Amino acid sequence: MPDARGHVPVILLALSLPAGLAGYLLGVRLVGAIAPGIDLLELFVPLFVAGLCMMPFLVPWLDRRAKADLAAIRALRDEEETRKPDADEPG
Repeated sequence: MPDARGHVPVILLALSLPAGLAGYLLGVRLVGAIAPGIDLLELFVPLFVAGLCMMPFLVPWLDRRAKADLAAIRALRDEEETRKPDADEPG
């Protein structure tokens, strides 16, 4: 059986959408109970709550992508260092 830990960030990424929806619905109910009729709050507070609910699910996937990008940058720098001639040697 393959190691399932490699797929956890992708699974969490998929679970972030239902978590965001639940957070949005919670935010709508919260604003409706506390400050009904204020249009600006009715728009931004639910989106903010949804984003807060999604972040714990998104962070592992973003972390994996960032590590892959850093590894690619390091590989490019190492490749450039091996290709460029040394300036100290007469040539």
